[in-house]
Amino acid sequence: MKRIKLFSLCLLAAFGVSCADVDNYDAPEETIRGTVTDLITGEPLVTEQPNGFRIQLAEISWSDNPQLEYFWGKADGTFQNTRLFPGTYEVTPIEGPFFDVEAKTVEVKGVTEVNFEVMPYLHVTASIQRNGETLNVTYDIERQRVGEKIIDARVFVSTNPNVGSNILDNDLSPMRDFASTPDEEVLGTTYQETITGLEVGRTYYVRVGARTDAGDKRYNFTKTVELQ
Repeated sequence: MKRIKLFSLCLLAAFGVSCADVDNYDAPEETIRGTVTDLITGEPLVTEQPNGFRIQLAEISWSDNPQLEYFWGKADGTFQNTRLFPGTYEVTPIEGPFFDVEAKTVEVKGVTEVNFEVMPYLHVTASIQRNGETLNVTYDIERQRVGEKIIDARVFVSTNPNVGSNILDNDLSPMRDFASTPDEEVLGTTYQETITGLEVGRTYYVRVGARTDAGDKRYNFTKTVELQ
């Protein structure tokens, strides 16, 4: 029995030393940041968070087949990760409403900036006006490169400034289904929506989005308009 107790104490001591060794590692504190720019507008890509885009990181300092890391980009097209180890990384924006982008290789040390330009699947322009309880929205959809089928467009309305596919008032956010409409017709048509039922005295946030059948079916958005 004494031998068993002694053996158990030795195991606990060894485990404690092992844990102490792990705890001695410095926490990751390097930063990578940047902006994803829309090639059509020349401005940061307008998305939402989550379900906008993600950044894929592959640390290639020690391996040709590294484990991939991911984090979400922000709704204003910027991204930042402040918890990285120093090293060489391949950085790629992915899963957004844009055509594939080549990875960039950067040496991450301190604060490292890396920027990207992307071609969005669609570009939406809109006129958004409020008259008391009524909202009048006119919008057009265009694109610079042919891609997957255009599947729908929607006017997103909410009292929350983070309005989008994650946050909206369904009763005030009409959708147009383009699954059976040829893309040429969609691109050649100006769409109008008259939305009623807004509460007088309340502030609403509105934007328009359209999407294709590509990838994760993310929306390409207009900027959000605040209506008082």
